[in-house]
Amino acid sequence: MLRDLSDAERAAYFRGIHPIWGGGLEEARFLAFQRRLAEAPEAHGRYRLLGWTSEQGALLSAMKAYDLRGSSARKELRVLGIGAVFTPPELRRRGHAAAMLRAAMADARAQGAQAAVLFSDIDVDYYRRLGFRLVESRESIVETSQLPRVSGGYRSAMAGDEEEMSRLFSAARESETRFSLARDGWAVRFQLRRLRELARARSAGEPEWGLIAEDGAAMVRFGRETLDVLDAAWMNDRARDRVLGALRDCMQRTGRIELRLWPAGQLRDLFAAAERTTALAMVAPLANSAPLPERGGPTELALLDHI
Repeated sequence: MLRDLSDAERAAYFRGIHPIWGGGLEEARFLAFQRRLAEAPEAHGRYRLLGWTSEQGALLSAMKAYDLRGSSARKELRVLGIGAVFTPPELRRRGHAAAMLRAAMADARAQGAQAAVLFSDIDVDYYRRLGFRLVESRESIVETSQLPRVSGGYRSAMAGDEEEMSRLFSAARESETRFSLARDGWAVRFQLRRLRELARARSAGEPEWGLIAEDGAAMVRFGRETLDVLDAAWMNDRARDRVLGALRDCMQRTGRIELRLWPAGQLRDLFAAAERTTALAMVAPLANSAPLPERGGPTELALLDHI
């Protein structure tokens, strides 16, 4: 049976995924981080923790489920986002995760979803058997010297800038026909909540999460050696150079040696890109009318969409 996890099951699930997605946090801090994210206002109605249970109520497998909005070929879509699928080691190879995913997809279809999306770090053939197809999954690694130099004209993003950032991201995709997830403001707010709760778990205070320039913006996060661009947008060439130059300044100031991004939106074709070996994007139709990309087809999925 598919259902929402109880508090005790959530804790067990978080402990299970900690060795895989813990990001270097000790277990107690990771559990607290995940619990606060699940209980945050931004999660309400859009983010669920689901479990597949036996007839006796024992938890067999669990996952994160996101209620997303998107579009493809100018058709608006409701999309099930799937993340952090986990089965305890002693229960693996019995079909529990596959049964859970089929049930979650059937439930989403009944609720009006036309597609499902996930990012796979395992053998993609597993998800192909469930109806998913691998689509464009590329990444750009950019050195400081590839970015323009600028002098001012930008500032760090602050609380309250989410609306302007979302507006710019959305405007940059108004004429897009490739498969993409919506920039209606929720993605920025939820990912910002994730960054803030992660910083809290690391006792780091308010994170540096973006930059605002005149007619341009970028949302970022800090990797161990990289500055990751979650998304970026601009209204003109001058704003583009300011945004890219601000990213260069941020790299130099924080000692990051590379810029990392997924080439989507206005970031597409700016830099050379190579095929990714992890976080491979996969989509599955939940309705026959869903105009989804074919196998290997292009998408507009940015790092902001990685769930």
